[in-house]
Amino acid sequence: MELVWRSLTTADTSVVSALYNAAESADDTGELLSEEDFAESFAKPGLADRSVAVSVDGVLAAYGLFEPRDNPFGTNRVRLDGAVHPEFRRKGIGTQLMRRLTAMAHELHNAHHPAMPLVVCTMVESRSAGHVALVEKLGFSADRHFYELEVALGESLAQVPVPAGYEIVPFSPAHDEEVRLVSNEAFNEHWGSVERSPAEWAKSFTDSLRFVQETSFLALKDGAVVAFVLSRHYPVVEEMTGVRELWIGDVGTLAGHRGRGVASALLSWTLAQARAQGYHRAGLSVDSANPTRALGVYERAGFGVVRTWVDYGLPVGPAS
Repeated sequence: MELVWRSLTTADTSVVSALYNAAESADDTGELLSEEDFAESFAKPGLADRSVAVSVDGVLAAYGLFEPRDNPFGTNRVRLDGAVHPEFRRKGIGTQLMRRLTAMAHELHNAHHPAMPLVVCTMVESRSAGHVALVEKLGFSADRHFYELEVALGESLAQVPVPAGYEIVPFSPAHDEEVRLVSNEAFNEHWGSVERSPAEWAKSFTDSLRFVQETSFLALKDGAVVAFVLSRHYPVVEEMTGVRELWIGDVGTLAGHRGRGVASALLSWTLAQARAQGYHRAGLSVDSANPTRALGVYERAGFGVVRTWVDYGLPVGPAS
């Protein structure tokens, strides 16, 4: 079997989307993405420098890519993503793919952050035995566990009152930069978190096709943003499962306003508005060792754990 290696291009969008969803169907990770989602990702600059496509007899067998961070701090933690089509598994392609991605990330890292330690990392759904075996064989270690949670948006949703002195308002572009700064401050002690530049923030939220402004809300104190819930919607989930899901991308509260019920009230408000807008459930991801005890906030709101994801990391030494 001869493998042909090259970089991905925007022309690969549809075939990569098909491969990804074939792999997801076999692995049951619950992570559904559409061709439009891949098109948005591939449109970001530097695709050729951060991607790999693997073909066998003209058929795409696997792909991989990584996303450099704008402002790494302390350690440059670069995430590797990709998939091998189920028909081409157990042939050593995944091993070669991960090694190539690691080498590419190392090269790009040395060009921009040579004095900083590099860790390449990848997220693995805990039940994916083959994926777990692959990364552990390559020397990756389980650095962190993340819970994926869901709540059905039925009539039993908890209604949490807004604490005195605070108000909840819809997200608006007028608050965009303020929310970015509050987010950077709120997450500055979280494991693996780095400050988002204006460009990275826009890619993640406000310029993203999946950002849902009408179901994103802010908590204000004396007119200033002190907490936020920012949401996304992936239509492909409803198309493939019949369930309209609101994905809560980020929930954050400034340290001086924690422990007052602000996050609980903001989340309760968001879920109530999502139900009114026709969503059937909400989902989110949380670090199992979150230092702000966010898991308790989510559990009190009715969320329950449906999956566990493991962030596997591999330190990569300096260039020789």
